[in-house]
Amino acid sequence: MFSSKRKAILSAFSIAFSYYIVLLLLQDHDWLRSFLTISLQAILGIIALFWLNKAYRITTDKQRYFWLILSIGLFFHTVSSINWLVAFLTLDSMKYPEASFLLWLLAYICFLIGLLYKIRVIKTTISTTPYLFTVVVFMTFTTSVSAYYLMSPILVAQGEEIFGTVVTLLYLICSISILFAISNLYFLSHNSKEKEIMIFIIAGFFFQVVADIYYTYLNVMGGYQIGSLVDVVWFFALLMIGVSGKFVHSNTTELDWKVINYFNNRENALPYISAITLLILVTQSYNWELNALSIGLSVTFFMIIGRQLVVMRKNSKLVSEYRNLAYHDTLTGLKNRASFIEDLGSMMEKAKESNKPLALLLMDLDRFKSINDTLGHQIGDRVLQIASDRLRKVLSSTADVYRVGGDEFVVILPGQNQKDCSHIADNLLCVFNKPFLIDYHEIPIAPSIGISMYPTDGLDGLKLFKHADAAMYVAKSKGNKYHFFNAELNAHITRKMTIEIELKKAIELNQLSLLYQPKVNIQSGAIIGMEALLRWNHPVLGQVSPAEFIPIAEETGQIFSIGEWVMRRACQQNIDWQKKGFQPLCVSVNISVQQFEQESFVTIVRDVLIETGLPANYLELEITESIMHNIESSIEVLNGLKELGIETAIDDFGTGYSSLHILKELPINTIKIDKSFIEHIENAKDLSIVKTIIDIGINLNLNIIAEGIETHQQAKALLELQCGYGQGYLYAKPSDVNAFEEILLSSFATETVD
Repeated sequence: MFSSKRKAILSAFSIAFSYYIVLLLLQDHDWLRSFLTISLQAILGIIALFWLNKAYRITTDKQRYFWLILSIGLFFHTVSSINWLVAFLTLDSMKYPEASFLLWLLAYICFLIGLLYKIRVIKTTISTTPYLFTVVVFMTFTTSVSAYYLMSPILVAQGEEIFGTVVTLLYLICSISILFAISNLYFLSHNSKEKEIMIFIIAGFFFQVVADIYYTYLNVMGGYQIGSLVDVVWFFALLMIGVSGKFVHSNTTELDWKVINYFNNRENALPYISAITLLILVTQSYNWELNALSIGLSVTFFMIIGRQLVVMRKNSKLVSEYRNLAYHDTLTGLKNRASFIEDLGSMMEKAKESNKPLALLLMDLDRFKSINDTLGHQIGDRVLQIASDRLRKVLSSTADVYRVGGDEFVVILPGQNQKDCSHIADNLLCVFNKPFLIDYHEIPIAPSIGISMYPTDGLDGLKLFKHADAAMYVAKSKGNKYHFFNAELNAHITRKMTIEIELKKAIELNQLSLLYQPKVNIQSGAIIGMEALLRWNHPVLGQVSPAEFIPIAEETGQIFSIGEWVMRRACQQNIDWQKKGFQPLCVSVNISVQQFEQESFVTIVRDVLIETGLPANYLELEITESIMHNIESSIEVLNGLKELGIETAIDDFGTGYSSLHILKELPINTIKIDKSFIEHIENAKDLSIVKTIIDIGINLNLNIIAEGIETHQQAKALLELQCGYGQGYLYAKPSDVNAFEEILLSSFATETVD
């Protein structure tokens, strides 16, 4: 019946309801009804005492004393019921014996002590402070109502019976105090691990208090009769308290606290409901005379007013703190991007009204990323804090400084011309002449500054910031330390934006095309493969160089769709040539780092081969040395390509980040010597570098291809160095499909004659 918590609640309710039905059936049999009521109270007390004592025995921490105190209280309660039963059977009197009254009072005192102890030791993650106001107001309401409707009538009704009066009042005061205790436990239990056990404790004592108050009211009115509804409520309360001990240390979670959770976030309304109820009761009692109700209403009113003042003060403080957080950077204490945008807008309005210029200085710290990567983010944060302090000192009387990004700072200078800005920029650079000393590290660091002017460089904040950003990158690339935005830079930005926009439509409008340049055996001149080279012919911009639009495609993410298009088109063209009867050749396709680092890159390549029908050994992918930044991931991708049967080559070898240790680990087939070394191969240093690269390739059993061969002398030198393959203008320029077919036919005819 009580095998689970959920069943225990349902069973307790069912037993109490059955008990009430029996009492209704026995309403004409006073003695039997009284005997049954007193007997069941004693029997249930013994059973509940057994459960609570068991909880005390199996609990090992300080929580066990809670169960001990409850057990002692229940012991007094049970003894009082047994004493009453004995008196009822021997004296044939239904009146409570005075000894039973005293024992019940002792029981209630023990219950109260136990609950207060539980409040002190309950394991919870919250404090009672937020709920104390609600509890105090509720108890003020309960005390006022009890004092007016119960305590005062008790004092009048009892007259000279001092013992009865005192015991009854103490009995009622203990009940109200228990209500206060379980109100606190109710709030504490929400976040306690013991909340399911607390359901039984809180519910049990709540119904007990309800029954006590109702009994007192009936007793004052002279309407109490043994075996009435009050006894049923007492019975249910005692059953719930006893059952709580049965489930101590139960690890099952069966209750979802739905009934209790219904009242969550509704407790805030309780003080106001209490005040309104008291107001209604005061209105109906003695024409607003001073009594317990009016005193309770006054106390409640002043507590609510005080509470509201405290809340308003806290809210005002929170709003101030939130505003400070919203408009300031937590690391440096400087104003943040949100504050910058707001201030810039208002300052530009003032500049427009006064017809005065306004300057925007955008700076970032050079090589700051390397500080984070090598010394750690903690040192990087200290660098930002020191940099902020230095900027703040030099600009304290001139303007505010804002931190708008990781290592980006902005200064707004209203009413300043270019000469003034140059002077301020020089001052800003000077404060970074002294290196940063952090944890025994001496860190030299300096900013690059871009400057844009209102209204000449932009009429809105977004454009002004964008232009300052462009000027800053020019300063960084040229090493000027600061640079003003100008017409030339504006033209560059405009063209870059145009390319970015038009590139999105290039594939759809069939503006992209591929040229093919043969790879040849240097000794025989025979074509051994070809490289697919991307070109963009725009109807307005004309021929746009890959060196110009590829970086933009990589920056905007368009490189993925473009790169896949190039691969698919090159594979399809290669299989078309093979179907036409041309000699099967391997086509090389350049792959960007962004493409190579895609998680699905190997899958994309496989799907292209399946779609076009090109055998994997006729596709070579050319990648740059920058893949060595993430060597583990790169090796995994290269192995995936190798499993497909695809050849791979390192393009522009010698210009990037090659490491002999890493190179020997890479599952690649070919290295391509960058044309910058071939161009000046007659130079002793370049010749030495080329020889070293070729020797490395031979020792690693790799194919070596030299790019950019334009003269017979270069070809001869490469042959002497044992470089087997090459490509360049000496053999053929990049050609369209038809022209390349002519090259293939010419090469085939030459081989036939030979």
